[in-house]
Amino acid sequence: MTPADLAGALSVAGEPSATIHPADAAKRGISEAEVVRVFNDRGSFEALAHLSDAARPGVVVAPLGYWRKFSRSNSTVNAANSPRLADLGNAPTFSDNLVEVEAAR
Repeated sequence: MTPADLAGALSVAGEPSATIHPADAAKRGISEAEVVRVFNDRGSFEALAHLSDAARPGVVVAPLGYWRKFSRSNSTVNAANSPRLADLGNAPTFSDNLVEVEAAR
């Protein structure tokens, strides 16, 4: 679901989240529903941590679709994405990014 600017969709989708494997979260001292900072050399955004085995170890999953004005840090997952296009078909490259995650204390 893409919450965009729809109050009804936002109430269902909730705050932006980042799904993290429990082992990765433990290494970083991150707890369920804690605010985390996801970042790389391009930028950062804050989200609520969701700990789940659904994310593979070493992988963080953060959905697209939130607007900056509704975020804690005035930025979204797009802040960490490259604006470059793939060499095959000019497809977007936002599906894979190298990031780090830390508690936003």
